[in-house]
Amino acid sequence: MIKEIVEFMDANEGIEEYFIQDEVSKSYEHYYIKINGEIVCRSIVDLDLLNDDEMKNILKYMTYYQKGMHNKYLDKNNGLGGSSPYILTVKLLFDGNFIKTNIEENDKNRIEVQFKSSLDYIENGIQKNAIIELQKFMVKNLENFLLSEKQFGEHLKKKYDNQKKDKKAVSIDIRIYIDVGLEKVKSFYESFVKKRAFLDIKAAGIYKGECSICGNSFDELSLPYVLNTLGTKTFEMKPTMPLNITNAICKTCTLQLHKFKVMTDNNQLTKPFPLFIDNKSLFGQQIAILNDNEKKKNYREIIKAVWNTNPKDLKNFYLLNYYSKSDNGWKLQVKDIDYIENFEYMTPFKIINFTELHNSFKLSDFYEKELSVFQFEKIVNELVFENKLQYNYFSDYKDIDITYSKIDSKNSNSLLKNYLIKYRQNLYDFIYKSYQTTLIDIEFREMLLDIIKDNIKHDDNNKEGYSIYVNEILEKLNLLFSIKHNFKNGGEKVEQGEFVKLKETLHNSLGYYQDKRDEKGELVLKENGKLRKEFIGGVNFIENNDKFFAFLCGQMARFLIGKKKGNEENKNHSDFSAFTDWQTSKLLKEYICEVYRRYAHELKFDRRYDNAMSMILSYKDNLEMDNVMEYMMAGYFADNQIKYQNNQTQENENE
Repeated sequence: MIKEIVEFMDANEGIEEYFIQDEVSKSYEHYYIKINGEIVCRSIVDLDLLNDDEMKNILKYMTYYQKGMHNKYLDKNNGLGGSSPYILTVKLLFDGNFIKTNIEENDKNRIEVQFKSSLDYIENGIQKNAIIELQKFMVKNLENFLLSEKQFGEHLKKKYDNQKKDKKAVSIDIRIYIDVGLEKVKSFYESFVKKRAFLDIKAAGIYKGECSICGNSFDELSLPYVLNTLGTKTFEMKPTMPLNITNAICKTCTLQLHKFKVMTDNNQLTKPFPLFIDNKSLFGQQIAILNDNEKKKNYREIIKAVWNTNPKDLKNFYLLNYYSKSDNGWKLQVKDIDYIENFEYMTPFKIINFTELHNSFKLSDFYEKELSVFQFEKIVNELVFENKLQYNYFSDYKDIDITYSKIDSKNSNSLLKNYLIKYRQNLYDFIYKSYQTTLIDIEFREMLLDIIKDNIKHDDNNKEGYSIYVNEILEKLNLLFSIKHNFKNGGEKVEQGEFVKLKETLHNSLGYYQDKRDEKGELVLKENGKLRKEFIGGVNFIENNDKFFAFLCGQMARFLIGKKKGNEENKNHSDFSAFTDWQTSKLLKEYICEVYRRYAHELKFDRRYDNAMSMILSYKDNLEMDNVMEYMMAGYFADNQIKYQNNQTQENENE
């Protein structure tokens, strides 16, 4: 992997420049100096008023090159900050009487220290002489330049006067940019990194021989500080699992590793990062890394761009997921790394609108289409995990905060959080690494049913008086019925026409319209003296049709709950939660009878209802309801066929 990083940087020369952040800090005053022979240009730079793009670019790149390496300086205690002789930081102080600089301190001239320290990183004699001449000029003139700037003086005096009591000396920090051309600044930066980018050579050692990456011979080989796991105390490095670099490499390869590491600072490099082996320049191509507006693409966009251009390129790459921020000392920590032999962009998943939901939101763009892995991730992230999955694949448990925010509750949703922790690695491996077998270990059906039950339990009315969760529940049921067979214990595939048949069976089993007659029982009519009707059908007993039984129980639950007083105003579905708690069909039937007795006075005689209750009560007692729970839920949320009393609605069906 280390070798591949270096080869990647070699194949994409200058790619790190896409990732240079504008880190010109407003906590400093900024002073620009350019020397051209006898002509010296100098000026204060006000970042708020700066419209010169060329100047902005100069400050941006010089700041980047001055940074060099985090916590490594030319002379931290006696110099003027940073790791470059071309960007200095000088302090101006005012005690109420005099303004002075911190250039001369402890019998040392900080300018001399900074420039003399820089000579150790320059081998070219001409460049050394240029640095020495620049040092002489700065020692002679810089302090006078700064003290002669009225704006700095006025700033200090105002800062001093603004103190209300016990006035103390005040100061401002001035960042000085000596413009000698960015190529010279960059050249010094690279020399500095080459010299300082090894681990502590007293502990790591220094060797002669062939570099383990480029194969060239060198007098100085050692271990790079980047991506090394060699001891956390000696080198103050956090372990960067799972890399363990034991082979010494040269300074040039170490520089490339450092440039790659800087690209990751503040997580600015695409994350996770695909490092292609066969086509190392693939990432660096304009189509893969940048949009038209030079906005860096994320991993999903890169993979999609490659797949749209040439799907055969989606193979043989390392996938690196990393962390690098100021809170870990800007150390590049590898959270996950793996080799991807072939990447499958398309999944076998297709979402069907089984529940016939008309106001679909999160799934509306995905029905009847084969899903890409990232479309699948989007659905699972937004619909199942409430936008908490995508950025928490590697987060600590304590840092993941999931609450019942939809019902304005700050209570922790531990159910959702625990499922996220349980399956996030499997989902990450499938989505990002194309590990198809990881789906086998995900009990997707169990998870989704538990989440839907929890949604039902916590359901409430929104401001308009309607259910908060109902659309999400129906979309989750659509997702469940569509893809559950791809996962562990998901059961058989649900065919697209299954619910049409279920509803037809229910309709025929409940039966009824009536009227019609004749053969001298008379009535009939129509054309259009009305009446006629008929149908009848209906059964009062079923066996060995567990899905139908569950669907019918859902219908009955909705019908009985509808008889609850005040239900017209309460349109959420939390009352259904009690029906989903029963383990066996026997216990569920007993609960249905209990609810029936509670609302019996509200019920009218109706053969459809009677047939429904007869079918339910006569069904076997030993059915495990968890095995068909999704069908009971689907029955509850489907158009209710039991609710019609005295054939009032069926009259229209036969017209």
